[in-house]
Amino acid sequence: MKQKNRFAYLYLLGLPEGLPFVLFCSLLGSFVSEASLFFTIALSLSANLAIYCFAQAYKHISNAPQDTFSPSTSDPNPISHGVISLRTARIGLYLALLTAVTTAFLLGLNNLILTFSAVLLTLALFHSNIRLSDHLLLGFNHRHFLYAGIFLLNSIVANRVHPSMTEMLFPLLLVTCLYLVYRMEEVRASLPQHQTTTFWRFFFISILLISAVITFTLLEPLPLWIIALWAFLASVQLSISFTNQAEANPHRYLYLLRIFEISGVISFLVYFIFVFINTFKR
Repeated sequence: MKQKNRFAYLYLLGLPEGLPFVLFCSLLGSFVSEASLFFTIALSLSANLAIYCFAQAYKHISNAPQDTFSPSTSDPNPISHGVISLRTARIGLYLALLTAVTTAFLLGLNNLILTFSAVLLTLALFHSNIRLSDHLLLGFNHRHFLYAGIFLLNSIVANRVHPSMTEMLFPLLLVTCLYLVYRMEEVRASLPQHQTTTFWRFFFISILLISAVITFTLLEPLPLWIIALWAFLASVQLSISFTNQAEANPHRYLYLLRIFEISGVISFLVYFIFVFINTFKR
C-alpha cells in the first residue's frame, strides 16, 4: 500500500512522465549559456523541477472535482481517485513552491522573476476564475510550450556566462515550437474531430527545424559528438519501434517527438557527466 501511495505521489507531481521535458529544456539552457559550474547547473535544474512539480500539483488540486466525473486516461489524477488526500496534495504543493522560491533566490533576481512568472502562469491556467487551460492548445498534461521557455531561460540566466538576446532567441524558438507542435499532435491524437489547420502545423514545424539548425550549427552549445550520439540514439529507437507492431498507430507523430526528446535528454546527460568531471578536475 505504501508503494502504491509513493507512485501516486509521483503522478501528483507529474513524474516520471514529465522528467524528460524538464531535463531537455533545463540542460539545453545551461549548455547554451556555456555553463562551467556543475553546482549552478544542478541548482537551476532543481529550480525548474520544483516549478514543474508545483504546476502539476496545483493542476491536479484544481481539476480534482471535474476529474472525479470525467477522469483523464493520459493524465490520471490521484486526488480524484482517492489515493492521495487533498491535505497531502497541498503539502506537496507548498513544499514544491518553497523549493522553487529558495533555489531561485540562491540563483539570482532574474530567476526569482521567472519563478514568479511560472507561478502566475499556473494560476492563470488552472485557477477556477480564469482557467486558460480550457483552451486546447494551452492545456497542460506533461509538457507545455510556455513552461519550456521559462525553464530554458531560467537555466540560461542562472549561469555567469549569458549569451546575447539574439543567441537566446533561437534556442527559445526551438523549445517553444517543439512543445507547441507536441501539444498540437497531442490534441489531434486525443480529439480526432479537432483538426489543426495544415498551415499552422507547417508553420511551427518549419520554425522548429530552422531554429534547431541554427542553434546546433551556429551557436554550437554542444560538441558534434553529442549531436551524433543524439542521432544514433534516435535511429536505434526508431529501428526498435519498426520491429514492434504495437507502435504502428495513429499517434506516430507524437511518438517521433518523444523519440527526439528522450534521445536528446540522454545525450545531454552524457555531456552533463563530462561537465561534472571537468568541474572537479579544476
